[in-house]
Amino acid sequence: MCLVEIEYRPYQKIVVHEVRKLEPFVFFPWIISQVEAQKAGGTPVVNWIDGISFGTSEFLPSSQTVDENLKGIIHFPLVSFTETSYEAEKRVNIGGRGYTVKLNKADDNPNFVELVKFLKTFKR
Repeated sequence: MCLVEIEYRPYQKIVVHEVRKLEPFVFFPWIISQVEAQKAGGTPVVNWIDGISFGTSEFLPSSQTVDENLKGIIHFPLVSFTETSYEAEKRVNIGGRGYTVKLNKADDNPNFVELVKFLKTFKR
């Protein structure tokens, strides 16, 4: 007896509105500054795939963004990335204070795998 039908609908399209390639010595402090600015606390986490560490931002939910998501389209206003080797944690010093950024291996996410392929070949 089946009570519910389940359908899987992965995103069909990712739209990136801005791309920032940064050097690691800029990227990781920038990630920390974003967390600090939000007063979120905790240890920042960025995704890592095949030599690329990256972070994405998202638009606030609105009727337009929800409509696009339901059509299978996700919009990232900004994707920032850097080329770096994998380490579970990157240590960063800012103003004499030590911080940590965790790297999450995200190669099990097919959307992120495709995003990294795009980033590796991105030309302005």
